[in-house]
Amino acid sequence: MLAASCTTGWLDWVHGELWLLPDSLVRVRGGFVDTVVNSIAPGMSEQAATSMTAYDPVAILGVHHTNEVIPFGGIAHARLHPGLTTAGVDVTMTDGTRHKLLWLSSEPARRVLADRLPPVLGSRLIR
Repeated sequence: MLAASCTTGWLDWVHGELWLLPDSLVRVRGGFVDTVVNSIAPGMSEQAATSMTAYDPVAILGVHHTNEVIPFGGIAHARLHPGLTTAGVDVTMTDGTRHKLLWLSSEPARRVLADRLPPVLGSRLIR
C-alpha cells in the first residue's frame, strides 16, 4: 500500500488506500473512522491494510463509486505533482476518462510512483 489517505479529488473527503499493482493503480475507499485517524495521525489507522492478494477489479469497482482501477495500458498520459500537504497524480485515459488521486504528502506514494512509473509509462508520464 502506497497511501492510506488517498482521495479521488478535493470534493471526496473519505480516505482510502492507494495500491500499486504490476498492471494498474488501485484506490479502495476506506471509511469515516480511517479518515479521522489519518487526519489526526497520518499512517496510524487502526484497521489493517486491505489485502490485494485476491485482486478482482470488477468487484473493487462494484463496492463503491469512488473506488478506482487505473490500468497502465489504458493511460494516455499521467502527471505526478508534489505539494506541501497533499501530493497526487492526474491521469487521462486513452478513452478520455480522467482520474485524480490525492494523498497526504507525508506518505511515500509520490516517491514510489516517481521511481516506478517512468519505466512503465515512458513518455506518457509528464513531469
